[in-house]
Amino acid sequence: MVGNIKEMVLNRISIDEITSLLRRWVSIPSRNPPGEEKNLALAIAEQLKNWGFEVELHEALPNRPNVIAYLRGEAGKPRLIFNGHIDTVPEGDVSNWKYNPFEGVVVGNRLYGRGAGDQKGGLVAFTIAAKAIKEADVRLKGDLILTYAAGEETNEPGTKSILVDKGVRGDWGIVTEPTSLKIATAESGLAWFEVLIRGRAAHASRPEVGVNAISKAAKFIREIEAYSENIKSRIHKLVGYSKCSVTVIHGGLKENIIPDLCRVVVDRRMIPGETIENCTLEIKEILNRIKSSDPEFNYDLKVMKYSESAEIPIDSEIYKALSESLREIGVEPKPWGTPYTCDVRNFINDAKIPAVTFGPGNIENCHCVDEWIDLNEVLTASKALALTALNLLT
Repeated sequence: MVGNIKEMVLNRISIDEITSLLRRWVSIPSRNPPGEEKNLALAIAEQLKNWGFEVELHEALPNRPNVIAYLRGEAGKPRLIFNGHIDTVPEGDVSNWKYNPFEGVVVGNRLYGRGAGDQKGGLVAFTIAAKAIKEADVRLKGDLILTYAAGEETNEPGTKSILVDKGVRGDWGIVTEPTSLKIATAESGLAWFEVLIRGRAAHASRPEVGVNAISKAAKFIREIEAYSENIKSRIHKLVGYSKCSVTVIHGGLKENIIPDLCRVVVDRRMIPGETIENCTLEIKEILNRIKSSDPEFNYDLKVMKYSESAEIPIDSEIYKALSESLREIGVEPKPWGTPYTCDVRNFINDAKIPAVTFGPGNIENCHCVDEWIDLNEVLTASKALALTALNLLT
């Protein structure tokens, strides 16, 4: 009987419906910045209501709602949460695109468009999976919860607000960021540091009476490059090695003025086990070491933004359940750790819900011109997610 139920559900998941829904959602811009997720959120909510789901909008950010939908089980427990974000990065200069970023152009097995991979493909995968379970009239013992969050691209509290402020609780979570169908039980953390290096302005014909902030910044940048090489020896078996890069530098006012200020931004990627406190201390040590040998080196350091790394055991129940589901459709599961940071940390760190990251799409094809996703991957992900819900909730 269980086999018949699974077959009934899988037969309701089609690439045609996946393509149609993904084209529709890609055609609705949801760029962040500036934070224009509302139209897509309303479209998702309306679609889910039309399919008979229990739906609510939750506004953690002004005029930027999250969508929460429920497929209720008979006992209400256990609960599985599917999650994804509805915002995308901006498309940039459209003239650089071969295909219109908001048409969802299909060429062969690829669908092109802003957000196709990151991560509207993942949203469609779990939405169609849940729809198939509902249409098959499966009796779940626990709740299947669908969450569509605003603000992920700019580290805003969309998913966190659903889980913590709204209090949506679950026993497991699956965040459908692009992983090329690998199962990530770990993710790297992120920290952005702003360093303002201060000098003293002077006429460029008399540089000796000034202090050149750009020259001082160059010392710092060389030290960061050496630091970056050193921390490559810190390796996590799934996430990879620690990383540190200078990503922004602004300095100088005019061609004939010795600059009195230079702004440097450092991007630090943390592996599980590293903390924001330790990383901040290491950056401070670099700055203070330079200052000890150069009394004219003056700086201000600020943490602009950070997200801690997150990890659950590879033998956790949610990893095993998703692995079993992949094997049922002929895909061998692959453990992974995401080199990027995403909302899975809100499940693991903030809500204490064991969760993995798993979804269609390759991160290398995201945030770029002519972003695309393989529709066959979306189909496979949708089937795997449907089977995982059945394996855990029936």
